Amino acid sequence: MRTQWDIVIIGAGPAGMSAALQATRHGLSVLVLDRQAEPGGQIFRSAGSASADKRKQIGADYARGEALVREFRQSPATFLGGANVWHLAPGRAYVSHQGTSHVMQARQILIATGAMERPVPLPGWTLPGVLGAGAADVLLKSASMLPEGPVVLCGNGPLILQTVVHLKHFGIPIAGVALTGSPASLFKAALRMPGALLRPQVGGVALDMGGGQNVAGWFHDGICHPAANDISIRRDGETLTVDFTSFGKRKSLQGTAVLLHEGVVPETRITRLARCRHAWNPRQRYWHAETDVWGKTNVCGIRVAGDSAGVRGADAAIASGEAVALDICREIGALTLETRDRLAKAALFRLYRCDAMQPFMETFFAPSPSALLPADDAVVCRCEELTAGELRRTIEAGCYSPDGLKSQARPGMGTCQGRMCSAAVAEMIAHAHGLPIETLPPYHAQPPLFPLPLEELASMSIPPEGL
Repeated sequence: MRTQWDIVIIGAGPAGMSAALQATRHGLSVLVLDRQAEPGGQIFRSAGSASADKRKQIGADYARGEALVREFRQSPATFLGGANVWHLAPGRAYVSHQGTSHVMQARQILIATGAMERPVPLPGWTLPGVLGAGAADVLLKSASMLPEGPVVLCGNGPLILQTVVHLKHFGIPIAGVALTGSPASLFKAALRMPGALLRPQVGGVALDMGGGQNVAGWFHDGICHPAANDISIRRDGETLTVDFTSFGKRKSLQGTAVLLHEGVVPETRITRLARCRHAWNPRQRYWHAETDVWGKTNVCGIRVAGDSAGVRGADAAIASGEAVALDICREIGALTLETRDRLAKAALFRLYRCDAMQPFMETFFAPSPSALLPADDAVVCRCEELTAGELRRTIEAGCYSPDGLKSQARPGMGTCQGRMCSAAVAEMIAHAHGLPIETLPPYHAQPPLFPLPLEELASMSIPPEGL
């Protein structure tokens, strides 16, 4: 297996694929690594292998992903699916593939690992039949599977509305939607509407999702229950009951499946492992890699494109990948500065339009603070089976940081290395001690990011420094 490349791209989603296409057009050797067997990332998952009818049913945005996947597959870029990047350093990516670890050397490394659903622990979220709305979206795209219903949805964010559209389209009964967003967010977002007009296609989707089945109609039909809080889930046989409070009234919804969603957040484990500097987004309450418009981080030779540098959606990720790849080509010597600027002009304008929309979207779908603070009986760390009540006792005894709580009570010590509990732990510490949450960085990332057999580590060949 070849181990030396001009660019190693981690992630074959919209940003990674578009970056690979730009780089190969200008003669660079490109290796694209992804944990999934197919390129596409989460939003375009299985778009390249899905039937035309399935792509049409899921929606126009998903159908457009097929063209990008097809062009990527036909490009000179090398794609390695089923690859786990478990460590990263300038010029080197440590990759596990089919039971063997390799060290890939590159003149530039581009991280394009995208975003993940925000884990929000609540009582009953680990019960059978309860999963994320994003997980349901993955099952639909990759395996043509949907819950039988009736389905209860809880949370906040565009994906909740999109999931309702998909379920209705495929005839899945919906018991109800408990929306956790604050009604005040609507009025705050209205002040930022002028920027949203720069992306009219997004506004059209928000105002009329599903061809006539708009949000106002769902409220009229009694499907949506706004300002939901104090949510808990219990199971009795095959029935799941979601209890919640809406405008001071206690309500219940019953179904055979429950889908949870509180927005998406950047996937930052690998950028933290690379020691990239991160910034705090106060509206959406998440950390993201800090970059300039060309994806440069504070670590020389490591760049970030797409949602890892701030969640802005597929259009922005594609534009970001193009712009970052063009600047890498300039730095390596394949393009002049003038040529880079000319070729990147269209991508930078698309990014400008996407950025103008962000204040409206982030304010409208701002997570409710009450939704981010788990009840005492909610399991926060699923790996170690630690509840919020157990962790709060340690926090109140004098713990002031996520890493400190990790060393005292073991959250984040399991297989996922804090992927599912990090945000909740920080919220609890900040609330208990009245600390600004932006002063509480996530757990310190350590290699390997994924469990590896000692035999695999021992047999890995380490090349000398330099290319």
